[in-house]
Amino acid sequence: MDDSTCEIWFGDETGIEGAPRPRRRWAQRGEKTRTPFTGDHVRENIIGAVCPSSGELFTHAVPYVDREWFQLFIDGLAAVTKQRHEEDKRVILILDNAGWHKVKSLKCHHIEPMYLPPYSPDLNPIERLWLVLKARWFTNHICHNHEELSKRVDQAIKSFINTPTDVKSICG
Repeated sequence: MDDSTCEIWFGDETGIEGAPRPRRRWAQRGEKTRTPFTGDHVRENIIGAVCPSSGELFTHAVPYVDREWFQLFIDGLAAVTKQRHEEDKRVILILDNAGWHKVKSLKCHHIEPMYLPPYSPDLNPIERLWLVLKARWFTNHICHNHEELSKRVDQAIKSFINTPTDVKSICG
């Protein structure tokens, strides 16, 4: 497929915990590292799509993921890519096999969905972006309430939206 006639996006969902598991970090010899745990379960879910060739990222933060929330995401992505479609460019969204991706009542507008083979997250570039986002913004960071977590998620997403070259290097 030619880049001038086709734009390929990869979509997926991720969840971000307010109290993620601790990861490796530096400490003084003989000192134990401690990450406090509040006992609260704070979580933010994100539906996203990335275009590795341009570095564009489109996301929605949602309370949970199901067909209705995914439809709202598709509606938003269709609005963002509408002009390209009007210029006779095919817009393809590659997804995994989650149930809400394949619902027959899903209205995809001009977006053509295609599906990865089952159990192959390593073929989806947005998975790498989620890993980098979590490592940079949420390693050993505790959010004590949903507002704090939402604010941090917004900052993390904006950091990638504002640096498409960084997104290209992660997803390309």
